[in-house]
Amino acid sequence: MLPIFNGMNLGTKRLFLIFHGRFPSEKAASLFAAKECEAFGKMGISVILLAPRRLGRFKVDPHNYYKLENNFEVRYLPTIDILNTGFLKGFSFKLSFLSFSLVSFIYLVLKARKQDLIYSNESLPTLFSTFCFPNTLYELHDFPEGKRFFYKLLFQRVKYLLVTNIWKTEEVVRLFGINREKIICERNAVEVKDFDIPIEREEARDKLKLPGDKKIVVYTGHLYSWKGADVLAEATKILPEDYLTVFVGGTKEDVSIFKDKYGGIGNILIVGHKERGEIPLWQKSADVLVLPNTAKEDISKYYTSPMKLFEYMASKRPIVATDIPSVREIVNNENAIIVLPDSPNDLAEGIKKAVNDKDLVGKITEKAYSGVLFHTWERRAKRILDFVDGKIES
Repeated sequence: MLPIFNGMNLGTKRLFLIFHGRFPSEKAASLFAAKECEAFGKMGISVILLAPRRLGRFKVDPHNYYKLENNFEVRYLPTIDILNTGFLKGFSFKLSFLSFSLVSFIYLVLKARKQDLIYSNESLPTLFSTFCFPNTLYELHDFPEGKRFFYKLLFQRVKYLLVTNIWKTEEVVRLFGINREKIICERNAVEVKDFDIPIEREEARDKLKLPGDKKIVVYTGHLYSWKGADVLAEATKILPEDYLTVFVGGTKEDVSIFKDKYGGIGNILIVGHKERGEIPLWQKSADVLVLPNTAKEDISKYYTSPMKLFEYMASKRPIVATDIPSVREIVNNENAIIVLPDSPNDLAEGIKKAVNDKDLVGKITEKAYSGVLFHTWERRAKRILDFVDGKIES
């Protein structure tokens, strides 16, 4: 039997998820939108993803690209998208965002019904939607450092506000005076079966042509400064020669810059972007998985709820992570090895501990895996819909 959503059978109600990014793409935000749609679809809702027909998106079926169930629709809407480089970069994004916001609103006016749920982490399309649709949910990922008047208006007008960690929840209440009853704190999530794949470390290394006689440290994700990839590279210089650190991910531009800086170091391997379905194999090949996020930028220290961390937890490999509030909301000394942020020396010591202390590794790996089972996409989607339906409190 289908669950009830605001007093209405979910099969008769639709969820429109608005996403402005390139879809599909190598970006985590694009994957996030895809997994949300699939998870809501599994709850019995008719889900329609509205995405812009932007330059640079991968022109493939997103269901196949992300290996998803074909349980939601994608509607590509026209947008003004010009070359997003150099001095035009900021202007191009604003023009694309504004045009997509208007077009998506017009689409909803023509196609959506009053009882449908409009769901997005895109600020302007969500605000537009509140003027015609009573059931709107805004999902806050970053934290608004500016435009306080705009965001206060947005937070007040939406019916529901989803915030992805505790720190942001408290700040939204403190700075914007938003009623806690309309807020749900719900962290990011993972598809556990995608990362807990039935393969041994040695077999994964054979498939990836990685050396079997090395202690392998793996980082998967983008190479942005706030993610701490540079700190891990510096830590690798300190590690013994029988350690190999593998960096998986990054845009072409970022990978090129990173290779210029660290490609000459013998125990660093930079493999660049890999298909989504290959990432679990890289993580299973590791002795240690590292989340080296910096404490120098608020986006890392406070705002994020790292999807990568949940993926690490599902991979059943020991995790070394930095001691910052956003990370501490998810892991602790019982399910990970916590090290000082922005310290190559401390990070190197944590990595060696993860390799050498077998008793500790067994305990923290088991704890991390059992903890991540609470953070699956389906369980997350159910909790959100239960909140919308008034079945759980904020």
